[in-house]
Amino acid sequence: MRTPAAPHPCAPVAVLPCIDNRDGTKVASGMLIYAAIGAFGLVFLLVMLFVGDVFGGDHDVHADIGHDAGPGFLSARIMASFLTAFGVGGMVARYYGLSHPASAGGGVASGLAMSGLVYQFAKILYSQQASSEVRMTRLIGKTAEVTVGIPQGGMGQVTMEYGGERTTQIARSKDGGAIAAGTEVVVTDLRGDSIIVE
Repeated sequence: MRTPAAPHPCAPVAVLPCIDNRDGTKVASGMLIYAAIGAFGLVFLLVMLFVGDVFGGDHDVHADIGHDAGPGFLSARIMASFLTAFGVGGMVARYYGLSHPASAGGGVASGLAMSGLVYQFAKILYSQQASSEVRMTRLIGKTAEVTVGIPQGGMGQVTMEYGGERTTQIARSKDGGAIAAGTEVVVTDLRGDSIIVE
């Protein structure tokens, strides 16, 4: 009775191809390089997600890039997105036995596609935030009525007509003094999420 022959170590049924069919190097070891790059990018993204606010959020590599027209293409989040997608794209390409140059090209294409999507999403968020800040800036000089009294050194609430609608805002007095409810005031400045009135 014949015993079945042992499968060749590089048989097609293997989960990972054992060797690259061009240069004889191990594909699995090449995949580790891309996996490490992708993991670094992902960890960088997660760190920015959880502790980014502590360090002031996203930053551009060059101080003049992206601050006037929106997020910069070289911001930390976009670069981390590129690295993550580059690693994943390169790893998938190596899994299918492509050479290092072809895998790197696949990684670059994946990275550019992902960072482009993140950039467009960031631009949308930036425009919404900027338009909200512009609307708040237009409140300066408007009159309002104190609906919740402002205590000394504290915050209250004012109501005003703006754009054909009644809007309420958290307010502080300019000199830190108390302002009673029902008093008509003028918005003089903005401070964070509240307005300054006198």
